[in-house]
Amino acid sequence: MEEVEVDGIKITSLYAAYLEEHSTAVVADFHIGYESYLQHEGVSIPRYQKDIILKRLERIISKYEVERIVINGDFKHEFGKNLRQEWREAEEILSFLVERVEVVMVRGNHDNFLKTIASRYGVEVRDEYSLGNFKMVHGHRMVKGEGKKLLLGHEHPSLSIRDAVGAMVKMPCYLCRNGIVVLPAISPLATGTDVLEGDFLSPILKNVDKKGMKVYAINHDELLYFSTIGDLRKAI
Repeated sequence: MEEVEVDGIKITSLYAAYLEEHSTAVVADFHIGYESYLQHEGVSIPRYQKDIILKRLERIISKYEVERIVINGDFKHEFGKNLRQEWREAEEILSFLVERVEVVMVRGNHDNFLKTIASRYGVEVRDEYSLGNFKMVHGHRMVKGEGKKLLLGHEHPSLSIRDAVGAMVKMPCYLCRNGIVVLPAISPLATGTDVLEGDFLSPILKNVDKKGMKVYAINHDELLYFSTIGDLRKAI
């Protein structure tokens, strides 16, 4: 399947949640400039992330004909300053978006100095954003849900599966439970840690029963349901 509705939120194989009644797509964790950061740390990789993100955004806008895109935190990567690659690629992506849709930016923990870039395109940077019964927050700090359904980023959830001969595939995924949807990173590099290992990063999720969270993984252009984290741990 390409999409499924969970608590009034369509989660899709395009790395975006779709709020149909508001003609809005929600995406998170771009981490623009990540390759430059890795290069600074001594790791050299090809710079391909921006092109993949642009293609993913283009598909989201084309398929759902959205009027608005909410960037739900961590648009950029480097904490301390706007690196040149980060600035250049951030401007290219923002230029692409503002020509097509309304853009709302929610601040993430990596988004220091983001206002400097966003203001050049008339985009406001917010700590949270609400539409009707939905609230979008990045997830790195505690917020009041106020009875709204929450869409979070920050976790970069993924699911790692091994076959009988030991080959492993790592799939970005959504986590869903009781009106909370955790989004996968739209970045192809920020796949995060396996949801079957460790604890949540977000303080919002500290009191959520992790075992009961449903896992929907993205595999190419398909959205695959893998039961709950608890059931997966028992199976594996």
